Amino acid sequence: MKKLQSKSAVSTRIMFRRLQDQLTFLFAAFFLLVGVSASLTFWSLQTQQQDALVINLAGRQRMLIQQMTRLALQLQSGDDTALADLRESERIFGDTLSALQYGGGAPYLANRTAELPATGDTQILAALLEVESGWEQYRSTLEAVIASPDKHSLQVGLEVQSDDLVQKADLVVRLYESASIAKVNRLRIIQAVFLACALGLLAVGAWITRRSLLQPLRALGVAAKRLGENQLDAAVQVEGPEEMRVLSRAFDDMRSSLLAARGELIQWNTALEKRVARRTQELEMLNQVSREISSRLDIQQVLNSVTEKARTLLGGEVASLCLVDETRRWLKLQTLSGPKHAVVGSTMRVNHQFANAVLASDHTMICGVDSCGGGCRMLSDEYRASHLAAPLRIGDRVIGALCVGSPAQNRFASESADMLTKLANVAAIALENARLFAQAERVAALEERRRVAAEMHDGLGQTLSYLGLMTDQVVEFLSDGQESPALERLRKTRETINKATRDVRRAIDRLMEEPPLSQNLQDRLRAALDEVASQHDFELVWQPESDSTLSCSPRMAEQVFKIAREALINAARHAHARTVSVRSGGSGKNYYVTIEDDGCGFDPSLPVSNGHFGLQIMQARAEHIGGRIEIRSAPGHGTRVTLTWAAEGNEQNGTGSSIAG
Repeated sequence: MKKLQSKSAVSTRIMFRRLQDQLTFLFAAFFLLVGVSASLTFWSLQTQQQDALVINLAGRQRMLIQQMTRLALQLQSGDDTALADLRESERIFGDTLSALQYGGGAPYLANRTAELPATGDTQILAALLEVESGWEQYRSTLEAVIASPDKHSLQVGLEVQSDDLVQKADLVVRLYESASIAKVNRLRIIQAVFLACALGLLAVGAWITRRSLLQPLRALGVAAKRLGENQLDAAVQVEGPEEMRVLSRAFDDMRSSLLAARGELIQWNTALEKRVARRTQELEMLNQVSREISSRLDIQQVLNSVTEKARTLLGGEVASLCLVDETRRWLKLQTLSGPKHAVVGSTMRVNHQFANAVLASDHTMICGVDSCGGGCRMLSDEYRASHLAAPLRIGDRVIGALCVGSPAQNRFASESADMLTKLANVAAIALENARLFAQAERVAALEERRRVAAEMHDGLGQTLSYLGLMTDQVVEFLSDGQESPALERLRKTRETINKATRDVRRAIDRLMEEPPLSQNLQDRLRAALDEVASQHDFELVWQPESDSTLSCSPRMAEQVFKIAREALINAARHAHARTVSVRSGGSGKNYYVTIEDDGCGFDPSLPVSNGHFGLQIMQARAEHIGGRIEIRSAPGHGTRVTLTWAAEGNEQNGTGSSIAG
């Protein structure tokens, strides 16, 4: 096939070189004609411009004669101002006549002269001599008129000579025009000859191109179309120049080769289909393995599943998975699938030649005892005969390596390496998901512990403290023999116990499934005021903004309610306040709740006493809803607690998991 292609290529080059030489000659002659024609046209245009200038100047001589006659008559009538213009006209006429005869500069425009060539036409030169002779006579009469302006006979003679000189000047103009027209006619004849030659060259070129190239190529195109349609039985025969016949034979040889190659391609296609089917089956198996690995969330289960599936999928006898430790110094064996004696070690330094090469690579390495720096030293010599090592990579971070080994030499090929690379990438993602899931579970457990602690502090802890206070009062009343107040305290104690029982049950229900809140935030705040007021002796002032509504989700409203309730209880229990005011409001973007009392106050900069977690829990609740608590207090000057938070649609960052009510 290559020999046929080379033969056809040589024939094609010879044919095109021959055709190129012919066309090059034709096009060179054509461009030469075009160039000469363009040069003649340019020269003609220049000549026409020069002739137009000469005709213009010759025509101006007639005008100057008439002008000088008119000025002379004005001078006779007593107009002395015409003398200067008459002298200027004489000068221009004389200079122009000299330039027309002998060449040189002729006055043309203001302060400009036109360079004229010497006249070569004898007829024009003779006419110019006649004009010169008439000019001399006219000039003598003109000088006499200037010297004796009162003689009427001189005026008559000047007019007669003027008419004669004008006729001679007109003759010169007509002769110049005739000469210019003759030049144009000659140019037309030359251009017609050039055009005929150019058309003839184009016709010859078209005939050569058609005979030597187009017709044979059209026949070859038909043959190539048959070859493209897989019609390989008909022979390729093209008539034309020798080169075309050689190219035709090369095409026919190519047809024969293609006919033979078609049978081979059919056989190869059958083999390729079998290989693709096998590869598709392997990829489907890899997809199933990937889904199974990714569905697991326990890290150890993921590790065991990865090694087991890697060994099964690649047909190895042993598979191991190592992870980089926290110090980034060691690779530690995590799990093994296969015989235990296949592994002789459980750790390997990250800077080891083999480990460093694997972790720095983007794909699987095919290794043996004599390659990859001796291979993985964790495997025994028997299973290092042929093994694969792939990095577990997540983006730019490598978390470990996955190895598959076999005692058979050259057990794994490049396709197995590609498959292990894909499996290692899936395994790395699955391990990262499992790690993140375990971390999320730990965070959730910690969050639940904090939530339960807050619930116990806000509910049961405060209730027990209140019950202890009521019990002390009952004992004091009984000691003093005051049974009626003691019974009243016992009745309130019983009510508080019932309320605590309901709170505990509600807390248990919320632990199982948190129901949606049925009240809005402002109603709950007002209910908290009434509840705390019923248990403590102080004056409550409720000051909500009349045109503001605190709009937020039930979970966020629960946290705001718990913070406000804690601040109210602290004002009553610890600050011994007589008056507590609550203000709430805000716009559609930010809200606030302020609890202010006139109690004893405290120093916020001092550390909190052991066992008092109210302020810490309030700060934690505020952080979980993306809010902020500001506490202003001083000993003897009361306390003001202000909670501010953004509406949920305006939060810049997620608030994370919140403390449930």
